[in-house]
Amino acid sequence: MTELTGLGMTDVASRSRSGRIWVWGSLIALVIGLYVLVRNYLYIQDGMLAPNFTIIHRAYDFNLFELPLILFGVAGLCLGLAVTWTSSRRSLIWVAGIYAFLGLDLFLLRYYVTYVEPERLVVRQVRLETPKLDQTVRILHIADIQAGAIGAYQESIFERIQELQPDLIINTGDFLQVVAPATFESEWPKLHALIEKVNPRYGSYAVFGDTERELYRYQPEALRPLVMLSSRQQRIQVGQGAISLHGLSLYQSKSGQWAMRSIEQWLEQSNPNDFRILFGHSPNYALSVAESPIDLCLAGHTHGGQVNLPFYGALVIDSEIPREWAKGFRRVGIPYLNVSAGAGSNRRHGLPPLRFNCPTEMTLIELVPMRTIR
Repeated sequence: MTELTGLGMTDVASRSRSGRIWVWGSLIALVIGLYVLVRNYLYIQDGMLAPNFTIIHRAYDFNLFELPLILFGVAGLCLGLAVTWTSSRRSLIWVAGIYAFLGLDLFLLRYYVTYVEPERLVVRQVRLETPKLDQTVRILHIADIQAGAIGAYQESIFERIQELQPDLIINTGDFLQVVAPATFESEWPKLHALIEKVNPRYGSYAVFGDTERELYRYQPEALRPLVMLSSRQQRIQVGQGAISLHGLSLYQSKSGQWAMRSIEQWLEQSNPNDFRILFGHSPNYALSVAESPIDLCLAGHTHGGQVNLPFYGALVIDSEIPREWAKGFRRVGIPYLNVSAGAGSNRRHGLPPLRFNCPTEMTLIELVPMRTIR
């Protein structure tokens, strides 16, 4: 009877120690969770959402590299204790497994947001009926290729463009954002060669973005077939109708006040029966054109936020527009507006390409003659 009582007491003591292991495991999780919240709060206070790309890079490294290492460290500690604490070995192994699983998940998330989603190019398709054209025109809107260097992914973008066979290409800026050892001089000729391969029948038009100021020193002939429309307009005859393009300078696109001077002049000079397309790098200008007789506005710059959190949306859009405008096609008064989430990712200060719940994209906008009502 004494032996059975001793065994029962040993079993109770074992269960008691195992229970303490789970309590300690939960307390460690609470401490780590509070530490993560504090660190990310400090990143926000330091200007991460401003956006400060140096701080964004630090937050990325902490949450998707340092944090999983911490979790693996706790898992290793638990496994070490399991060697000597034989009575609690099972509980320690379970706790170690949970921490290791969480750490592995974060490393897999790091791989996904850095190497998978940034190259998961999506083509959004929009169909827009208009009485101003008598034949269908396929417009490809592309923005923010923003390559750190030209490689297989950038080549795949232009292969996809060739497959789509657009009639007109409009690029709203940020072609390159080179990351050392690459330079603008080494990468622009490669990108320009790709642009030359996909020249559609109505041409390729673009505006300047934030990241390719070296392009300002190029003569127009050196950029062909790409035509830069910086505070300039172009009329394209399409069957019995026409498309009137007007491109904004970088600074005009970021200020509605500055943009309207150029826009009003264009509207006075263009034919109201033409299909009018206004485009600029930043979508800020769209806040000022709601009452203007424009058919379609195009912009990029926001990258759709690049990181879209559930129940919150785009983390950083670096724009004055409402957060829900950061990507997609919508009506904003008289004009329609398409803001591209971008074909590339921001590489400022050597930031790796980051995307979560916001894949890279291009938009194929099909202008279709409006059907007559009988």
